[in-house]
Amino acid sequence: MPPHLEAALRERAADLPLAFIEEALGRFTGAQQRQYRPLIEAARVAADESRATLARCVEAGRRAGLSWSEIGALLGMSKQAAQQRFGAGKREPAPFGTIVVTPGTGAASEEELMAEEGAAGRELIDADATRLLFRQTSRAWEHRRTVGAIDPEEARQGGWQPAAHWFLFHYYKRPAP
Repeated sequence: MPPHLEAALRERAADLPLAFIEEALGRFTGAQQRQYRPLIEAARVAADESRATLARCVEAGRRAGLSWSEIGALLGMSKQAAQQRFGAGKREPAPFGTIVVTPGTGAASEEELMAEEGAAGRELIDADATRLLFRQTSRAWEHRRTVGAIDPEEARQGGWQPAAHWFLFHYYKRPAP
């Protein structure tokens, strides 16, 4: 990231707890000790969410095909350190009868995979960092992945139903014509 963008992002991140507290509770003057409690709590929540967002971004990068070496370089650490810190954690087993599909790398392969599974009558029911979960049905399905949620009116008009949500990605489904 260019230094001027990093500086701007750091400034925005540093301002977030104070801006949130002022929006929720009114002007922060720093004149009273009691004003610092919610500010510290807001900073803790922002830090927790920042750590969780970093982990989700790393998972998304891995899913898109970034190597551990590339991720380590972006984070200023070794490949091994990145892998140890952000490597696969424990996940819940898929429910009985669920068809688990692990996409290849890149968004294109995931889109192709969802089309193939949908044509085979498999309905998308969940998604996480490394897999898509389907259930077999008696009808064909169309699936769609977007970055961010689609407009509810657009979803209604297109017949799209929410299927899953993981990080920035929203998955939708509809019966195939």
